[in-house]
This record gives sequence, C-alpha cells and structure tokens, in this order.
Amino acid sequence: DLNLGSVATILVNTGTLSIMDNICVGSAYGRIKLMKDYTGKNVKKAAPSMPVLIAGLSETPVSGDILQVCKTDKEARVQALNVATIRKAENERGSVMTQIISQISAGELKTLKIVLKADAKGSLEAIKDSIAKIKSDTVAVKIIHSGVGNVSESDVMMASASQGLVMGFHVAIPAQVKKAAEREKTDIVLYTVIYDLLDNIEKILTGMLEPEIVEVILGRAEVKQVFFTKKKEMIIGCKVKNGKMVNRAKFRIFREEEKVGEGEILSLQKGQDNAKEVMEGNDCGIKFKGDVQLQEGDILEPYTQEERQRTLVQENA
Repeated sequence: DLNLGSVATILVNTGTLSIMDNICVGSAYGRIKLMKDYTGKNVKKAAPSMPVLIAGLSETPVSGDILQVCKTDKEARVQALNVATIRKAENERGSVMTQIISQISAGELKTLKIVLKADAKGSLEAIKDSIAKIKSDTVAVKIIHSGVGNVSESDVMMASASQGLVMGFHVAIPAQVKKAAEREKTDIVLYTVIYDLLDNIEKILTGMLEPEIVEVILGRAEVKQVFFTKKKEMIIGCKVKNGKMVNRAKFRIFREEEKVGEGEILSLQKGQDNAKEVMEGNDCGIKFKGDVQLQEGDILEPYTQEERQRTLVQENA
C-alpha cells in the first residue's frame, strides 16, 4: 500500500490480535500499527474467526504463512530470520536433478543412482540390459531398485535417501506420490519410448539435459463490468475467483468454458491504488490489451512461463 507499506489480510485462528502486538509472519516481522475490518473500519482488537487487514510489516509475507504474536520485537526478528534462512537453504538446494547435473559438471559425482519402474517384466529387463550398456568415462549408472507397477511413495523415499532419480516406463504417478516427490525434491521422469529414457540418461551423464519451459497458471478471475472500450484496449472490473491476478501477466480468455482469445494486463488496480498483484476473493480493476472485446461473465486465466532444469515431476511422450 502506497501509504501503509507492506500489508496483509489475515484470519485470526486462536487468541486475540491487538494493536502494537509484535508479530512474525513467515520471514516478515513487525509491530501492528493499524488494523481494519472487512468494512474498512479501524479496529483495536481482532477475535477468533475475524478477518482483518494489518499494517506494520517489514515485507509482504507469502500467502499461507502463519502469523504468530511474539513477546518482544527482538523475538519476532529472530524468528523471521530463522524462517528466511531455512527458505534460502531450501531454494539453494534445488532438486536432485539440478544437484546431479551440477556435480557431474564439476566432476564430483561417481555414480548416478536410479529407481526404475516399468509396466511389464519384459520391458523392465530390456531397459535394464540397455542401461547396462551405457558407458561413461567418469560416472557409473546404478539401478538401486527396480520393479513392475506404478511409482510408489517407497520408490520416492528410496531415491531421495540415495540422492537418485525415479524413472518409469509406461507407468503412472498417483497424486499422493507426486506430493511426496515435491516434498522430498525428488525427480520422477516418465517415458513411453525406451530410446527417450536411454537418451536422457546419457544427457544427464554429460550434464547436458536441456531445460524445459513450464507453464504456471496463476489464477482465474471473472469479468464483472466493462468501463471503457477502444480498439484494442479496455478497462474492466473483475472478481478474483482463485489464485491471483498479476500486473503485466498474459492471460487466456474463456467464454462459456471455450477459449476465445488471449490478452495482457497493462495495469492492475485494487481500489484506487496500483497493485502488483490482487489475491483471491478481491475485486480489481484491469487495463486490458488484446484482440477480443471482453464481456461480463468472461473468465480470465493469467499464466507465466518458467525455464526449469527438469526439476519437477514430468512426463515424456
């Protein structure tokens, strides 16, 4: 907020939040200087189940962070610093795939460990025989576990414990296994062509696996009102249904669940103020650029594209 600095909307879970409380919210900290209820009225206390906007934070916290009241300003600072240190370490750690390629490039890795899963015993044996023929001057390939059937949580844990990868041929990844892989930062790579599996192993061994372009859906918003229209620009009012709207983001336009075009957010407002992003449940104003004339009821789906070094659960067709 241009006048208040970093602000956050929070929902009190237990206890009572008061003006001048020292707080820690993830890696942010501060002292509550102002609280407003859902009507915008200033309040001094917030009881359980009460949503309030608070000001006085050192930085904008991450959506989903837990707010805690601390006894002193020093305690809040220390707790926020600990969270920031942990997050930095997690980000630097990256995925196992990133570490493997880095270690191979630096000549530090001697064995590439793989958990191998296939749809049938014949396929499994054929892949194992082919992997055994892959040669590298510096790195050996070792299958630490193999089996028939879909990837399981135990496969993920085994790969994680050994700093290895899970590779699958014509198998699936159940939802709970995907979550386990994300939590353990363990890569699962699926294939439907044996050549692709073997080719990627060779690329990993040379540290040359190509990065992938991953599309990330940011949220969805519904057009509530059209305020201004000219040839390729419009000013519209929207309600963010889920996720968030982000300034300068590109988005798809859906009308009755059918894609009708694409556009770009030229500027974003929350109330009377410019905003970098507007979160779920809030109204926003958007200056839009595109070839489609928007209508009330249209759905906007903003997205971004990221280049990643094969760090996420993926499938190769």
